[in-house]
Amino acid sequence: MPKMLSRRNFLKILTGLGALLIPWTVLPRLEKMGSLVPRPPVKFINASNLDKDGPGEDEFPMPPAEVLARKALADIEALSHPDKEGRRAGTAGETRALVYLEEQLKLLNLQPFGADNYWQMFSIPAMQEKIINGRALFRPDEADPLLSPAGNILAVLPGQDADAYVIISAHYDHLGIYNGKLYPGANDNASGVGCILQVLRSLVRDYCQGIRPKYNIVAAFWGAEEMGFLGSKYFVSHPLFPLAGLKAVINYDTVGNGEREDFILWQVGDSWLKDIMQEAAEKNQARLELNYGGGHQSDEAAFRGTSVPAVTMLSKNWLEKNHTPEDDLSLINPEKLETACSILYTALKKIVY
Repeated sequence: MPKMLSRRNFLKILTGLGALLIPWTVLPRLEKMGSLVPRPPVKFINASNLDKDGPGEDEFPMPPAEVLARKALADIEALSHPDKEGRRAGTAGETRALVYLEEQLKLLNLQPFGADNYWQMFSIPAMQEKIINGRALFRPDEADPLLSPAGNILAVLPGQDADAYVIISAHYDHLGIYNGKLYPGANDNASGVGCILQVLRSLVRDYCQGIRPKYNIVAAFWGAEEMGFLGSKYFVSHPLFPLAGLKAVINYDTVGNGEREDFILWQVGDSWLKDIMQEAAEKNQARLELNYGGGHQSDEAAFRGTSVPAVTMLSKNWLEKNHTPEDDLSLINPEKLETACSILYTALKKIVY
C-alpha cells in the first residue's frame, strides 16, 4: 500500500509539471512539427477589401482537388484511430487531434484569429471517471487540485460584413482510455467534427469561385465538452470577437448513427434558428424534431444567458452505444452523414448567403 501511494503522488507531480510545461514546450513543438508538412500559405484576408468579382487566386488560392474532395467519414476514421487514444481533454491524444484539425484548416487556407494561431488554450480540473446508467461520465475530482491544459481550435472564412459572425461547431474531445479500454468516440463526436469539416470544404470551394458569405463563418471545435462544456464556456467568457456580432451558433453532436432521415434538435430558448434548421432538414428529405434533451445538453448550453440563438443537432438515436467502447466506425451510417452535411450547408445558404 505505501508503494502505491508513493507512485500515485509521483504521478501527480509529473502531471502537475506537465500542465505547466505543455503549453510552452510540447504544444509549440507539435506546431513546429506540423509546419514541416507542406501546406498552402495562410494569411488574413479582409473580405471588405476584395474586389466585387470575388477573391483572386493570390488572395485565396483554391485548395487542391483532393483536399476539397475529402469526406466526413475520412475525418471520423482519423479522429477515432487508436493513435488519438480517445481524445480525452488534457492528454496527448487530445493534442494529436488538435494538430490534425489545424492541419485540415490550413489545407483549406482558412484564417486563424491571430497570427497563425488557431488554438485557444484553457485549463481543466482533474476528473474522475464513473459509470452511470451504463455510460462512462466525468465528474470533478474535488480531492485533486491539479489543472491540465486543453484547447479549442477556431478558424474563419471571412464575410462581407467584418463585424458579423455565424459559428458552426462540434466538440472534438471524448473519453480517452478507461479501465484499460479505448473509447474511440467515432459518433460522439468525431461525426460532428467530420460534418463541419466537409461543409467547410464546400464553402471554401464556393468562396474560391466568388460566392462569398455576408457574415464571417467561424468553424469552432470545442475541447472538454465531456467535462461540462468547458471549452465552449471558456470561449463565451473569453470571446475572440464581440458576442454582440454573433448572429447564430449551429452545433453538431453525435449525428452519424441510426436511420438516414431521423434527427433531433436541442436549442437555447426559442428563436428563428429552429425554423431554419427544420426547413433545411425538410429540403433534404429528413425529419428534425425539437427535443429538449431529457436533461441532456451539448455546447449550445454555453450560450445560455447570452442573446445568441444556439442549437445542437443530433441523431435521434444518439444514445445508442454512447460513451461505450463500442462507439466505433461500425456505428456510422455514411448516408446519414451526407444528409447531416447537406442540412448544415442548406441552413447556412439561407442564413449567410
